Amino acid sequence: MIVPKGFYCNGWHAGIKKDKNKKDFGFIFSENRANAAAVFTRNKFVGNPIIVGREHIKDGKLQCIIVNSGNSNVATGEEGLKLAYDSCHWTAQALQISEKDVLPSSTGVIGRKLNPDTIKNACISIKDYLSIQPQNFSEAILTTDLYPKTDFFNEEFTITGFAKGAGMIHPNMATMLAYVITDCEIDSLVLKNLTHFIANKTFNRISVDSDTSTSDTFVIMANGTNRIKLNYSQDNIKKLEMLLNDIDFFRKFINFGNNPKQDYYEELSFILKQKTSLNENEIKFLLQIYKITLNLAKKIVSDGEGATKIFRVNILNAPNQTIAEKIGRSIINSPLIKTAIFGGDPNWGRFIMAIGKVFEEKFDTENLRIYCNEKEFYPKNIDISLLEQEMKKKEIYFEVDLNQGNVCDSFWGCDLTYDYVKLNSEYTT
Repeated sequence: MIVPKGFYCNGWHAGIKKDKNKKDFGFIFSENRANAAAVFTRNKFVGNPIIVGREHIKDGKLQCIIVNSGNSNVATGEEGLKLAYDSCHWTAQALQISEKDVLPSSTGVIGRKLNPDTIKNACISIKDYLSIQPQNFSEAILTTDLYPKTDFFNEEFTITGFAKGAGMIHPNMATMLAYVITDCEIDSLVLKNLTHFIANKTFNRISVDSDTSTSDTFVIMANGTNRIKLNYSQDNIKKLEMLLNDIDFFRKFINFGNNPKQDYYEELSFILKQKTSLNENEIKFLLQIYKITLNLAKKIVSDGEGATKIFRVNILNAPNQTIAEKIGRSIINSPLIKTAIFGGDPNWGRFIMAIGKVFEEKFDTENLRIYCNEKEFYPKNIDISLLEQEMKKKEIYFEVDLNQGNVCDSFWGCDLTYDYVKLNSEYTT
């Protein structure tokens, strides 16, 4: 796995988790101050690291991210908040940087206090672990995950992504930590535009159990070491949003990197050159960071606690964005749909139920069409055995065409299994 020039990352067992074979503390460090942007959870009961992170990211600069797993430092009062600030102070002293350039993250059990001495020892030890060990870092941030989640792109520039998440996953955001680092040069304000766009098209479109975590964090750091300068103006982001309501472009964009036979790069690049003012490097970076973050998001869904299958729901021709989002989330969060997918049951009645319960919005159902892996699911009656075969696949694609507008959106979810109940009923014991 390749890490962008000027970045270091590592992870080790610091003593937070009982099992000494499990890493529980890690960091990402840039040799120079990097431009940065972040998106955090919208849960009102946020973790103490979120409070500190929101403050430290305000100037659009970061130099180090520190992460502990096993304990989320949530609902731990003034002691927990002080520890979040102290951890930045100890890290800054060890690396001789500003403590306001350190962003802390914690993930794990809610309501249990961290040992300050353990965290202090981990922070001051960073200088002893200052090397490039991406696998160690990816393992150090895990909780109930079955495997690390990473991806990278390395050509004219390098983009590397890390993520964790398996349960308490729901848009805005998920109980996930995600960090993307690059050696490109991107101004902080520009990076903020890009970060919000990417989050809304990937991490904010996934769900495992409809529970919004207290600790979600998605950060992009760009340290500019390769001198390739990129610009994503608000105008270009708006043009891209409009393009995504064109069904042909939308399908190519969401399938980019998802179809091994055709990744659609050339078609998407041609359209973006015609419809926006983005240059070739900006287009390539945009598509590659989207591919990386979508891949990380899909890995989170695939690793959903107890999950055996994942499914995508495309909402087509909706009257507006609000309706598209509400219907998409209603479907991927429906326990009845998730259990039907687990059992391979082509029960389209559960889909029309999930669509119809978005009753607070005005839209018609008269021309509604639902497809499963391109086979009409509703209202056309087809051989049930054909649908059963499609529902048995490990990755299933649904499309809901409302036929009354031009807004499109895409969502990812996973099935609901016996193991999800078992794992979460025993989580803290």
